[in-house]
Amino acid sequence: MGCIWTLRKTSWAAIFWLAVLSAHAQTPPAAAPPDTQGMPSVVHLSIKGSGRLLPLALLDFSRESADPELKQRAEMVSTFLGDDLRNAGRFEVLRDSLQVDSTGWGPVLERWSTAGVRALVRGAMRQREGRTELFATLYRLPDQRVLIAKGYPVDQGEALEAAHRLSNDIVYALTGQRGIAFTQIAFVSQRRGDKEIYVMGYDGYDPRPVTNDRGINYSPDWSPDGRQVVYSSMRSGRWELFAADLVAGVKTPIRTPSNMNTAPAWSPDGRRILFSMNGESNMDLYTVTVPGWQLQRLTDHPEADTEPAWSPDGRQIAFTSDRTGQPQVYLVNADGSDARRLTWETDAYEGSPAWSPDGKRIAFVRRGFDLFDVYVVEVEGGTPVRMTSGGSSENPCWSPDGLQLAFSSNRTGSYEIYAMSWDGSNLRRLTYGGENILPAWSPLSAGDH
Repeated sequence: MGCIWTLRKTSWAAIFWLAVLSAHAQTPPAAAPPDTQGMPSVVHLSIKGSGRLLPLALLDFSRESADPELKQRAEMVSTFLGDDLRNAGRFEVLRDSLQVDSTGWGPVLERWSTAGVRALVRGAMRQREGRTELFATLYRLPDQRVLIAKGYPVDQGEALEAAHRLSNDIVYALTGQRGIAFTQIAFVSQRRGDKEIYVMGYDGYDPRPVTNDRGINYSPDWSPDGRQVVYSSMRSGRWELFAADLVAGVKTPIRTPSNMNTAPAWSPDGRRILFSMNGESNMDLYTVTVPGWQLQRLTDHPEADTEPAWSPDGRQIAFTSDRTGQPQVYLVNADGSDARRLTWETDAYEGSPAWSPDGKRIAFVRRGFDLFDVYVVEVEGGTPVRMTSGGSSENPCWSPDGLQLAFSSNRTGSYEIYAMSWDGSNLRRLTYGGENILPAWSPLSAGDH
């Protein structure tokens, strides 16, 4: 995810690209499924077609005592779970406060089944062996088959984690696909004055710094295992690349012969990092091996090539180039051959490409009236579809399941990170305050449940 070529004089991108142009002028992931305890083999419910969501009823969780703390935890897990299921982009979540009576659960399930609901979730908060747990049950309707019946720990501070685990289990049980509730988003934030790399939950919870350089850091991108983030930094007075190990807390410099290295992107196999470097005379695309740092040049053009993004299979690269006078999106084979133009809007700025996980679509930005919007186009061509409106929306990235897009926007006055469903619906704000830009969504990794 690279920085875009915004021409606003007061924007972060304008400052960045003035530095790029100045330097230019001076130089002649198969992951395991989630825990499936209590999940029998079933035929999964399908979600097909634009705008079609699977109706799912979420009942208020009961509790075995009147303990106010138990009630509070039940309400917290229920709220978090509802948010997770709505954010999954697969379900229409319907709430119900009705509790079972002496007639049992049959009439409740029958009522929801008659209403067209395809699944129902209920839960009971209880104390077991000195611990608090939510025992959750998922029914498939209309046959009332139990797909999940298991306990989730909900001790102090575990409400969000319990909701994430249950949400992912529900997604897997109903669709056969892994949920994204434990994925993260890396981004650039100026909340402490400098531009530092941060990581937060996919829902905006728990933002925490990765860098503390008191300088300028840009363009984070994830390693395929979700353990490391590569980024570009001015910490030493030159644009260098670093790989930050989020587990070990170690930051490794990536050595190159240039003082201008930007927009890094980790290859799908984890063996190379793709980036834009000011080499002999201009900004071109290069790769460097991990480890070993062996350099290979991919493009060689008099105009600047930058903002590269790998296709999911690693065979192609999308990038931004102004080789026709205005920045446009191009495609090239992974070895640098067969460069061809993807976007064709006359006299328009188009850039910041991002591949969908299935490799069929590319999200990008287009400038109109000095503001940017996010568009999506089929890789095979066709008419781009506009996804955003209001303010300037920039730097799109896909969720690992391909059902959502995150981006930065100044629609409220300052730049914040937003997410929306792939069709532009369910827009939600993830950050609050501090100028937050350049989101990068983590992959699904073995640590996700």
